[in-house]
Amino acid sequence: MSNKPSPGYSKIDETALRAELKALRSQIPDQPTLNPIVAIAFDLSRKLESGAISFDDLKTLATRLMDSACVHRALLLKEQIGVESEAATRKEFSDFVAQTAAGKDFEAFKARFARARNGIVFTAHPTFGLSEALSNRMAEIAISGSAEGQTIGLPHRPDPNLTLEYEHARVQSAIRSLRDAYFDLLTDFFDTAYASYGAQALKADPQLATFASWVGYDLDGRTDIKWSFSFIVRLKEKMAALADIRERFLALKPLLGEGGEIQRLTRQMTGKLDLAIAATEAQIKALSAVGKDGFTLAQAANVITQSDGHAITSAKPLLALFEQIVDTVEDKKAKVAVTALAGLLRATGLGMSHIHVRVNAVQINNAFRAFVHESWTRNLTERQAQARIVEMINTVKPEDVNFETLDLENATAIRQFAMVAQIAKHLDADTPIRYLIAECESPATILIAVYFAKLFGVSEIVDISPLFETPAALETGPRLIERLLSTDAYRDYVSKRGRLAVQTGYSDAGRFIGQIAAGLAHERLHHGLAEVVRKANVPGVETLIFSTHGESMGRGAHPGPLRRRLRYVFPGESRWRFFRHGLPVKHETSFQGGDGYLYFANRLFAQRALATIVMSGKDPGEGEDPFYTDTNLALDFQLRLRDYQQELFAHPGYRALLGAFGANLLFKTGSRPVKRQGEHHSDRGDPARMRAIPNNAILQQFGYVANVVAGLGAAVGSDRERFVEMAKRSQRLRPLIEMIARAKQLSSLNAVGVNAIVFDPGFWAQRASWAREPHLDGAFKFLAEHLLDDDRAQKINGLAHYLRLDAIELHGILEEIGLEGGKLPDDHRMELDLLQAIRAALIMRIFILTAQLPRFTPTNEVTHDQIIRQALGLEIPEVINVVRQAFPRRASGAYDDAAFNEKATYLPKGIDDYGRIETEILEPMEKAYELVREIGTGISHHWGAFG
Repeated sequence: MSNKPSPGYSKIDETALRAELKALRSQIPDQPTLNPIVAIAFDLSRKLESGAISFDDLKTLATRLMDSACVHRALLLKEQIGVESEAATRKEFSDFVAQTAAGKDFEAFKARFARARNGIVFTAHPTFGLSEALSNRMAEIAISGSAEGQTIGLPHRPDPNLTLEYEHARVQSAIRSLRDAYFDLLTDFFDTAYASYGAQALKADPQLATFASWVGYDLDGRTDIKWSFSFIVRLKEKMAALADIRERFLALKPLLGEGGEIQRLTRQMTGKLDLAIAATEAQIKALSAVGKDGFTLAQAANVITQSDGHAITSAKPLLALFEQIVDTVEDKKAKVAVTALAGLLRATGLGMSHIHVRVNAVQINNAFRAFVHESWTRNLTERQAQARIVEMINTVKPEDVNFETLDLENATAIRQFAMVAQIAKHLDADTPIRYLIAECESPATILIAVYFAKLFGVSEIVDISPLFETPAALETGPRLIERLLSTDAYRDYVSKRGRLAVQTGYSDAGRFIGQIAAGLAHERLHHGLAEVVRKANVPGVETLIFSTHGESMGRGAHPGPLRRRLRYVFPGESRWRFFRHGLPVKHETSFQGGDGYLYFANRLFAQRALATIVMSGKDPGEGEDPFYTDTNLALDFQLRLRDYQQELFAHPGYRALLGAFGANLLFKTGSRPVKRQGEHHSDRGDPARMRAIPNNAILQQFGYVANVVAGLGAAVGSDRERFVEMAKRSQRLRPLIEMIARAKQLSSLNAVGVNAIVFDPGFWAQRASWAREPHLDGAFKFLAEHLLDDDRAQKINGLAHYLRLDAIELHGILEEIGLEGGKLPDDHRMELDLLQAIRAALIMRIFILTAQLPRFTPTNEVTHDQIIRQALGLEIPEVINVVRQAFPRRASGAYDDAAFNEKATYLPKGIDDYGRIETEILEPMEKAYELVREIGTGISHHWGAFG
């Protein structure tokens, strides 16, 4: 896509703007207080308010800049996934299989792939910042490798009505691509293995990777998902999976031949699938009809539970048929294809993927207290309480549940176990289900979950997994597992499951100790777990570590290629700590929301991503990395960096920055309800009261991802020379510093300054004092007076000065290491700076219009002063709604005086003013705000992800 402006830019010369921005930057050494982005924003604001340029002129320029950023993001996505061509991906994967087979007998080869070493989990945190159409457009650009001469032609915003159903449809689209890719790679696996081992290769039963989704099943922090919704979702996934297997099987029929036996087996397979699909469809219709026309839950339950032999609950009969077909056909290609299809069914069971349900530790503990209803449950951390729970596990008598149980049970945590039991009984008896427990910091919580799993008879298919996401939990996680493994009840549970599962979270950890320190804390957790499992001596038990993070640096994802990202969240050293003691370990990584699903937007992307993930599980080698040998330097670095970040998050300017506009700069990007951060404005910037995604998104929007960039100088301290040398040689430290460098290339303290300037009373007073815009002097004076007691600008600018001192050290260290830190911005950073300037000009317009809002009689206890405060926090939809209620004349509909036969010489006074309020204040404010939010999406394009 060309950087040259199109002929439509007659009033705003983009080339001239770029030149001016560069010229202003060059003047900073001689004018230390100069902020080039502020200067451009002010100039655009003055021209906009004078009529020298129009809102449409500004929108056209902003759109072109957003389009350019979108194209750049698409091309970067292609690099991150590593896509060249389908042929290249499949050849590399086949070579990997061949190299693994080299020198191994068949049993050793089979053992290597007997379990998945890596997994993929699709999550649906609110990061659906791109519409489905825009996501598809980006994927098209990425595949073609160019958008020269093209325009995006789509708004940069999410789809409207982001419901859970919408999110589920998006994830199922990604999973369909992944199923295609899994089938393709399985075919290549068997083709390649056949060359080494002949027909016995078809008995390898490889587990290349697992893939799962929690979309529709995650109840952590939300109460809007009914059990019936989750159950219907699971039924729909079952029907889609059966239909997918049927479609793929029919596509293979021409390869199978015309023999009588094969025809019989083919009819048997399609018949089983047809009956199973019909039965599942009937179950969906029944449960969906509950409450309509007198149809009861009992009637629906009876449809689901009827034993007519059509609704299969295990993939084993289908797999047995596939095995017979493979044995019957003679053609090698047919054998390979059918074996690959059977492998897909074996990998996913009777669903499109595995599923994860998720609750919170508080929900587990409260459910248990209500269940037991005895005083000893008040403090579940006491050893006496835990001993009682263990006794309950040892003496538990399994209970049966039905659909009435699900409908009557009020405790979310118990209801989820009951739902798992019903899924196992009536949908899929074989496929494991993950039971994730967020904010889990006590062994008792896990033991309670084990008790409920045994109570409902699902302990042998459920993997109970604590989530370690706070700094304290990451530090104490190994000790928690050690205490659990010292309990016979837990040892017995994981031994029977053959798996010990944990989940780790990057986003919340990064919110409190910074992303680099959080990444290193995760690694220490890996090492601690390896040691605990080794000492516990639980033969055959696999340690499963599920790393949840987003796609942005602020959420723990390395901005480099996917191969590096995987090694960043689960370093080779972590795998080695298990491998050297013969301990099986599996690592799963999450792909979150609209950003993460882009990696699986089509078959080509999914092939490359899956192949990379499978190949990342190769046997690690022991290396002499100085990061692990110079342990004092490495540990001091981690601790000092964590301390700096914790001081930063307590800085009043940091809280002022997060709370200045809050999430109002952004569109709503998901179905998950947003918790209120408190009644008072001062609470809004408290990181502890803010979810991780908006926390990171606001840092992106203000232009400085401090939770990644800041603190390197302080962390290095007086060991600079040793540290620089280590960074040059260490395979582990280098990606950490590269992540900081990339974040700094995109970060700008001038951008922080331009977002603060609108709260500076001096800025508005200066605009009034020179009388260059006399028609707005009243508005400027109003803003200056109103903001006199507002300390946001002072605090945010104080933060910028604090961070600038840190950035001086940062640039020096990066230069010594040999990394570019963005001291001289490239063209893309220039475009980002221009977007910041345009948005600031639009926010200035909103502030100016706010100052012109008329006073009104308080409505619904909302005063004029409160409305002003809300508008200056960009709570624009709420403000416009209140003002339109107060001045409804023109907002409520069109009036045509000529249509009335009876004429009047008097009409209510002020109606013309009402019309002016609508057309001259509210409509321009609404349009400006919508563009402000759309530019927010454009800014997130530069960061490569939302939040």
